[in-house]
Amino acid sequence: MRTLISVFIVMMFVSGHALAARTDMVCELGQPMSVTGDHRLDNVIEVIWRGRAYTMERVRTSTGAHRFEDMQSGLIWIGIPAKAMLLDSRRGAPVVSDCKVALATAPRR
Repeated sequence: MRTLISVFIVMMFVSGHALAARTDMVCELGQPMSVTGDHRLDNVIEVIWRGRAYTMERVRTSTGAHRFEDMQSGLIWIGIPAKAMLLDSRRGAPVVSDCKVALATAPRR
């Protein structure tokens, strides 16, 4: 049993699932998006948009922007310090823009 637990912990660490954090974002017109993983460090993130999860792989850029692509769907996620956006490479058009980290509202007293 102890060996099985150790193997499970190693698998979770290697796959990144144990350390992946979820960031909820709010985009234009109040549309929600979530990103699992750290876009600054990870080579793969998961973007949840309209109830569907997209696994995206990092693409190097010369600008310093964080760019991830899902080859199956054609979606591209780009993150810069001020905001993020989701693009459709097949249509050559933005899907949603102006996505920012959702801040929890403090309870009123």
